Amino acid sequence: MSGALACQAIADLLREALQSGDTRPLAAAHAEDALLDLSVQGERSLLRGADAIAARLERLWPGRGRLVEWVLAPARNGCAVWSERVAEDGSATRQRQYVQLRGGAIGRHWVFGAPPRTTAPELAGTEAPALFERLCVTERQSLLSTGWSGNRLERLRTAERRTLIAKRIDPSADWIGRNSGDQGREGLLFTEGLFERMPPAIDAAVVAAEHEGDAWWVVLRDVSDRLLDADSPISRDQNRRVLRAANAMWEEFWGERHDFLCDSGARIALARPQVAELERDAVDLLPKQFEAAWEAFAEAVEDDVAQPILALLDDPSPLVSRLESHGTTLLHGDLRDEHIGFDDGALIVLDWGVATQGHPVLDLAWYMVHDVWRTEATHDEVVEDFRRARGERDDPCAVDLLGLLGLMMYGWIFGLCAVIHTDSAERRWAREELAWWVPRARHSLETWSP
Repeated sequence: MSGALACQAIADLLREALQSGDTRPLAAAHAEDALLDLSVQGERSLLRGADAIAARLERLWPGRGRLVEWVLAPARNGCAVWSERVAEDGSATRQRQYVQLRGGAIGRHWVFGAPPRTTAPELAGTEAPALFERLCVTERQSLLSTGWSGNRLERLRTAERRTLIAKRIDPSADWIGRNSGDQGREGLLFTEGLFERMPPAIDAAVVAAEHEGDAWWVVLRDVSDRLLDADSPISRDQNRRVLRAANAMWEEFWGERHDFLCDSGARIALARPQVAELERDAVDLLPKQFEAAWEAFAEAVEDDVAQPILALLDDPSPLVSRLESHGTTLLHGDLRDEHIGFDDGALIVLDWGVATQGHPVLDLAWYMVHDVWRTEATHDEVVEDFRRARGERDDPCAVDLLGLLGLMMYGWIFGLCAVIHTDSAERRWAREELAWWVPRARHSLETWSP
């Protein structure tokens, strides 16, 4: 049987198991030494062998179910699947699965739990917040958030027919907030006047913010028509504009400290493996992937780099001390394509939930791991543009830590895509990224001992 036919046959077995609850044919398609890596709400299990896998899959999908989502991405040696299953009792489970084939049988199988999307989002409270009354809001509509934090979104219409976007932020209900020490920093950036002090080159689009109980409401202009789309490349000129605008912000707040900002150590290690255990009973996808993804990173990267990276994630304080000795400022903390847009004379920058006290190289590392793939510039050219934007504050010693920062914050994604993902393009992208980041991290480790 060809790889394509084998993949389709396995996908058909998986779909049938989800719908019928009979997992025996799917379990039988696993090789005798197959490995099932399961990370769902309340559990991470590693099961080897068809018998053990059969028993666990039967408990995972009991009884008949109705598929409300089935997105199959077939590949030469496996497939990736998004699915959402509604059981007979009405409960919904959404999962991301990767299935790798070996000799026509399933050799490795990953199942990661994710938040269901079946239930339409409700308005966050039946009574309009006082803030909405002051903004003369006449209509509220819940929006489905596709972000990773879980914040509630609403579209508002005012008496003046303005369209606004409201975000309700409850740090205790958000895995990112819980693990970054958030006290409502996006709202505090407004109420403490930092958004008002932003240089003209930065437009945060926030028009109001207010504390409500344990949560915050943050209200923004609707700038969705000016944000980057999902596919267009970032030109070299646009890249320079992003970095110049960010530098204007870094300069404005250079040397200031604001206690409500995320500290550098928490930001750098936000995706550390230990977060998976802390978030075991929650439903968010990313923490469910961290353990397997960092194990994949260690599989893809030589020990002389992989092991120090994992050790620094466990205790980032030596790197933080070294980096912050070169100065700190206000960082966006999540500077990337999904959060930026271009307006006349200003860079629109949204989603400040992990605004950080740290060195600009941290912002650069995060921006690069996300966006170099779609930028009409090489990695080295993006670094060159950053250093030119920094001008007199260009600091080669801080830039030398870039490789470590990139791998500590995004090495898990490189590992997942290089080892677990079944799409050949994703695997190739991850290997190419590692080929740039790993030598720079190795150089940093050779010239600086944590």
